[in-house]
Amino acid sequence: MVVAERSTQQDALEPRTRRTVDESMNVSLLAKGGRYEVAFASGNRYDVDIIGKSCTCPDWQQRTPEGGYKHMRRVDYEIKQGRVPRPDGRLPAGQDVRL
Repeated sequence: MVVAERSTQQDALEPRTRRTVDESMNVSLLAKGGRYEVAFASGNRYDVDIIGKSCTCPDWQQRTPEGGYKHMRRVDYEIKQGRVPRPDGRLPAGQDVRL
C-alpha cells in the first residue's frame, strides 16, 4: 500500500477509500520509517505505521480489519497526493516546500 503514484480522480477511487478521503482528518509524519499521526477535530489522535501495518486506534487493536483500514488508507492517499512526506521523510518528486 506504500506510495506508488498520484491519483487525481477521486471518482476513480475504491469506494472505501473515497469515504475515507471525504472524512475530516489531518495527517502528519511522526517519524521517518512510516509512522504518521491521524488527528480528528474531536481531539482523537492515532499513530499509524504504514510500513509495519498497525494503528493505535481501538478498532485496529480489537479486530485488525481485513481488506484495508481507514486510517492507513487516508495516510496512503495523502502521501500519493503529495500532501505529507513519504515514509523516508522526503516529499514526492516535483514538490517544493515554500516557507
